[in-house]
Amino acid sequence: MNGDGPLAGLVVVDMGQLLAAPEAAMLLADFGATVIKVEPPTVGDISRKSGWEVNGTSVWWRWLGRNKYAVTINIKDPRGQKLVRRLIDGADVLIENMRPGKLEAANLAPEDLHSTNPDLVILRVTGWGQTGPYSDRACFGTQVEAMSGFAAANGQPDGPPTLPTFAIADAAAGYLGAFSVMTALHGRDKHPEKRGEVIDLSLMEAMFGLLGPQASAYSALKAMPQRIGSRSPMGAPRNIYKTRDERWLAISCTANRIAHRVFTLIGQGHLLDDPEYSTPEGRLRNVDKVDELVQAWVGARDGNDVIGQFSAAGATVAPVYTIADIEEDEHFASRKMIVDVPMENNESLRMQNVFPRFQHNPGSVKWSGRELGADNTAVFMERLGLSQQEFEEYKRDGVI
Repeated sequence: MNGDGPLAGLVVVDMGQLLAAPEAAMLLADFGATVIKVEPPTVGDISRKSGWEVNGTSVWWRWLGRNKYAVTINIKDPRGQKLVRRLIDGADVLIENMRPGKLEAANLAPEDLHSTNPDLVILRVTGWGQTGPYSDRACFGTQVEAMSGFAAANGQPDGPPTLPTFAIADAAAGYLGAFSVMTALHGRDKHPEKRGEVIDLSLMEAMFGLLGPQASAYSALKAMPQRIGSRSPMGAPRNIYKTRDERWLAISCTANRIAHRVFTLIGQGHLLDDPEYSTPEGRLRNVDKVDELVQAWVGARDGNDVIGQFSAAGATVAPVYTIADIEEDEHFASRKMIVDVPMENNESLRMQNVFPRFQHNPGSVKWSGRELGADNTAVFMERLGLSQQEFEEYKRDGVI
């Protein structure tokens, strides 16, 4: 069960459900960690039945479960608690996202785990954190996307606060979780006398941390982000513009020199003698007029023409893509950003590759999320040494 890649030999027990915690574990598995995914018998991870399905299994699970070994354990049963404890005792990392207190209720309190595995790194992912007035509240990413300040600043000026259509808070926590695990492991290896670690990661803090220096701006200036659609408070032009052939292009000029190139390209170079157009502050004061000028030029041309002229001028532009467009694009193809991943029955499924790419010891996707309990025999009998009789008894009693 040893993998290859830079994290080969690292053993992770993934007890997470749905997205944030399992994504952190997936990122480690992508780079070679041996990740043992623990799910409840019969029902499995919630992600198995979330959203679009391929062959009766959600694409979310097939993605989140990739490169993982799938086992089932009923941690409400004392025998299941002992079984998962044996897995954890042989692991470097435990990842879980139960409500605060639930891990302890399963006789898996961090201090108890450290008594037999003092080097263990434990990543605990929750909505609000292990402590604080809201720590016992139920939470999905939606709630922290609302309370973090993101929704209030997202949307059209005349519209309501707008939530994202994808799980940005969970994704942020997944990446931050993987980073925090590797930070803790590095600290453990550099300072072995300090042993293991317990990491308290909340979706709220992962999301809040994405939003830049809002606290500083508000504290010093009482400034708050406003809903401005696709515009930016840092520069203009920055928006989505429609071409003659009904395509949408994203143009951004956060750097002043790029804005000057765009004004010259669209035949408005004479305006650069006026500080209202030659400076970022001036263009933001006149953002409606700036957008009008850019849209008039873009709207009179086809998309490929605009992209070609912008690229030649060293100005920033990109088309608004769907996943169908991505599948047809030569740049995505040349970098193998989407790969064919094996499934059961000799079938395969397209999914995003491992990012980032390492030059000498890269990660890889070896298989998609497996069937529930697919690796019970390998893990429980071969790795933990259960006898055939014990294995069959545990199956019969719903322990595994």
